[in-house]
Amino acid sequence: MKNRHFRAAAVQTLATLGDIDRNIEIATGFVDDAVRQGAELIVFPECMNTGYLFDSFEHCCELAEDVSDGAFVSALSELSRKHGIYIASGITEWDSERQKVFNTGVMFDRQGHLACHYHKQFLATHDQNWFSIGERGNPVVETDLGKIGLLICFDGRIPEIFRSMALQGAEVIVDMANFFSMDQADMWGPARSYENGLWLVAATKAGFERSIYYPGGSMIVDPKGRVLSKVPYDTHGIAIADIDPDMALNKSIYTGNDKIADRRSETYGIMSEPYFNTPVAKIADVPIVPSQSISKIAAVQMHVTNESTVDDVFDMIDHAAKLGIKVITLPEYAFSTHWLPNADEAAQLSNAAPDYILRAAVIAKKYSCLIAIPTLEKTSRGIFITTYLIGPDGKNIGKYRKTHLTVEERIWAVAGDEYPVFDTPFGRIGVMSGYDAVFPETSRCLGIAAADIILWPASLREPFERELIAVPRAEDNRVAVVLANRVDCPYPGGSLVIPPTGFPLWDINKAAPRMLKLGAVMPKHIDLAVCRQKQMIPKVDMFANRLVETYDPIITF
Repeated sequence: MKNRHFRAAAVQTLATLGDIDRNIEIATGFVDDAVRQGAELIVFPECMNTGYLFDSFEHCCELAEDVSDGAFVSALSELSRKHGIYIASGITEWDSERQKVFNTGVMFDRQGHLACHYHKQFLATHDQNWFSIGERGNPVVETDLGKIGLLICFDGRIPEIFRSMALQGAEVIVDMANFFSMDQADMWGPARSYENGLWLVAATKAGFERSIYYPGGSMIVDPKGRVLSKVPYDTHGIAIADIDPDMALNKSIYTGNDKIADRRSETYGIMSEPYFNTPVAKIADVPIVPSQSISKIAAVQMHVTNESTVDDVFDMIDHAAKLGIKVITLPEYAFSTHWLPNADEAAQLSNAAPDYILRAAVIAKKYSCLIAIPTLEKTSRGIFITTYLIGPDGKNIGKYRKTHLTVEERIWAVAGDEYPVFDTPFGRIGVMSGYDAVFPETSRCLGIAAADIILWPASLREPFERELIAVPRAEDNRVAVVLANRVDCPYPGGSLVIPPTGFPLWDINKAAPRMLKLGAVMPKHIDLAVCRQKQMIPKVDMFANRLVETYDPIITF
C-alpha cells in the first residue's frame, strides 16, 4: 500500500480588512515558510482574502471575488501549482450565477485546480449580515493525500456537519475559522475529531479586527482527539504536524466496538425533520414561571461493590433526596458488582429490577423527587438495559431502553429503538445510557425532542471522555447533562453536572480526593429557562439554523 503520510500546516494570522493585495502578501509569506517545513497541505483562516467585519453588505459585495478569476484565489492557485501542494482558505465569494455573497472555503490541488468548493452552512451573527446560507452541502473530495472535507468555523459546532462528511469517507477535515472564543478551539475541535475518528486541520485568526478580538487556537488534531500541534494564543504562526490518513480508517473504541458501524441510523429520523415540525420548535416560546424554573439535580456516584451493598446505594439516594435534590440519577449497572454483567448476572439483575423500582418509589414519594433507576428489564423479546424514571408521586413516569449496545452487551441484551422525552414537574427529561453517548445522534435526537435535561447513567472508560463527549453533548443541544459514572476499573468516575452553557460548576474530580469518590453526590441548580434558550449567540439557534436537507447521510447510511 502507498505510504500516504504527509505534513499539514494550519496558519494563524490576521487578514487586513479590505486590502486584498496585502492579504496575498501575507498568504505568500506563510506558504513559503510552510513549504520550507515540508507542508503539502496548508490551511488559512476564514475570509482570508478580505477580512470579515465589513462596513455594510454593500462593502462586502464590493470586496467579494469570483472563485474563477478573483485576485486572491488566483494567487492561491498559482502558489499551489508552483510548489506542487494543496492550499485551502476561507474567502468572501461573489457568486455571479446566483447573485449572492457566500462565506466560502476553497481548496486548490497540486496543479492549481479548484479541488473543493464549499459554502458555510451555519452562519454566525455577523455572517447573517452579509452572507447567504450555504448551498453546496458537505462535499468530500478524493485527493492523493486522502479524502478531505471542508467546513468553516461555526459549522464545527454542529455535530451533523462533521458527521455527514465522516459518513462520506472523509479522513481529514479542514476548518477555516474565525474562532472568537477559546472553547471553540479547546473543546470543539478535539471533540469532533474524537467522535468521528478524523483528522482536523483548523486555522483561525489571532488579533483585533475592529470590535472583535480573535484569540487564536489554530491546531492539528488526530483521530483520537489529541492536539498534536497548536499555535499559542494571541500570536501569528504555523501549527504543523505529520498526518497519517490511515489512522482515520480505524473507528474502534473500547474492545471490538466501532464509532461508525455501531450507529443506529434507522432510529435517527427526527434529525431530518424540518425545524418547525419538531418538539423543540413548539416548546421554544412556552413561558416558564420563574419560581418553577429552578431544579436541583444531581449525579450520585454510588454502586454495589464487594464492600457496598444495594442497601448502601439506596441509603445514598435517600441522603441525596434529604438534601433537597429533585432529580437524581445513578451510574449504569449501579446494582451490579461487576463492571459489565454477563448473561447469568443480567438475568439475576432483571429479576431483581421490580424490587429496585419499588424501593426508589418509596424514596421519591417521601421527598417529592424524581429518581432515575438504571437496571435491566426482562421481556418476552429479551433483556433490555432500561432506565426507569420514578416520579415524586412514587409512580413510574416512563422508561428508556438503551439503543446503542456494546459488543459485550449484544451477547445477552436487546436494543431499544426510541428516544422518549418525558414531561415531569422538574422539566422535560430524556435519558441516554452508557455507550449511547458516544454517538452525538443520541443527544441530538433528545434535544430535537425538546429535552431540558438529559440524564446519563454512564460507563465512561477514559477520563478524557468527559471533555470530549459529556461537555459537547450539553452545549451542542443547550441542555443540562447529568453524568453519573462508576469508579471501579475500567471506569474512572468523574461524575458531574453540566449546565447548558457547557461549563461544569460541580466536578467531583476537583471537589474530592480520589479515595472518596465512591459514594459522592454532585448537586447543581439548573435553570430550565436557560435550557429552553437554544440561541448560543444572537440569531444563532442551535436547532432552528440547522440545514436538515444536507444531513441525509446520517439517516440513510
